[in-house]
Amino acid sequence: MTTIFLPRQKTIFIFITTVLLGCFMHSVSAQILEYDIIKGDKKVGSLRAEKRIVGDSMFYSIESETSIKMLLTFKVNYRLDELYVGGRLISGAAESQLNGNSRTKSEIWIENNEYIVEVNGYKESMGTDPITYSVPEVYFSVPGDREETFSQQFAQYLTLKKDEKFVYTLYSEDGRNTHTYVNGICTFVKLNRTYASFYFRLKQ
Repeated sequence: MTTIFLPRQKTIFIFITTVLLGCFMHSVSAQILEYDIIKGDKKVGSLRAEKRIVGDSMFYSIESETSIKMLLTFKVNYRLDELYVGGRLISGAAESQLNGNSRTKSEIWIENNEYIVEVNGYKESMGTDPITYSVPEVYFSVPGDREETFSQQFAQYLTLKKDEKFVYTLYSEDGRNTHTYVNGICTFVKLNRTYASFYFRLKQ
């Protein structure tokens, strides 16, 4: 069973129960995508994205590790988990670490029928409208006519623009990520940052 990292013990218990029951009552489908992270002509890390469906529950997990050597060596680890039930985001958590030290932590959960997002200790209400599409799904399917996607890391919806057929760019305060799709899945991502450019390339 997938190791989970979600906020609130009650949510974790509910998800584990859902998975265990689902394994007996429903078929389990899983999709795993693995990418090399490239800077220049060198591999500097890897990213693994997983989408697991059990009955009406859907679990996303993204893990990445990047190591860049400039004057110093910078090692960045990132982990994100999200749980959907009935097509609605129920909870999630994410953390980014730099050289083993936490840089950004975020959580999202539902409280009194309202989404609460907490980023580095600061809580914010996201209202009651159901979140049905978020950043992890961008790896697994072509966005189509969608013009935005929710990011718990930034506690907001991010603009998603179609550049051409099967090429979409996601905009955030960090920069922009351009996603290219082949056969319905993301095979290549170009990350444009102020300090450097990176590439995610799907492993064959």
